[in-house]
Amino acid sequence: MKNEPSFDHRPDPELGAALRAALEPKDDHAAFAARVMAQYERALGRASVATLDVLASWFRPGIAAAVAALILGFLFGRTMLTPAPASFDTAMAPLEGPGLDALVTSQDPPDASVVFSSLVDQR
Repeated sequence: MKNEPSFDHRPDPELGAALRAALEPKDDHAAFAARVMAQYERALGRASVATLDVLASWFRPGIAAAVAALILGFLFGRTMLTPAPASFDTAMAPLEGPGLDALVTSQDPPDASVVFSSLVDQR
């Protein structure tokens, strides 16, 4: 398959002739210019919107984006400021009282509810 460029930079004679015929003033050049400018002013009047209306339309999405950024920033900051435990054993070790290893290695193991409640209490 041949890849020919689809854009031709040369002027199209048929299109040029059609545009000239459509835009050529039929009568007076001044009357034609006045009609064009009147249409331009009418289109410009319909297209213009007050600046405060545009800003007001941005208000709700802006507030929603600000709240989302605040929540994400808070969560990201908490994640970055929370120190990671050195190991799994360190994370599971209670701050005080018998640890999990006491349930397995001790001759007289403590009650499991005491060990697990100490894990819950530290958080």
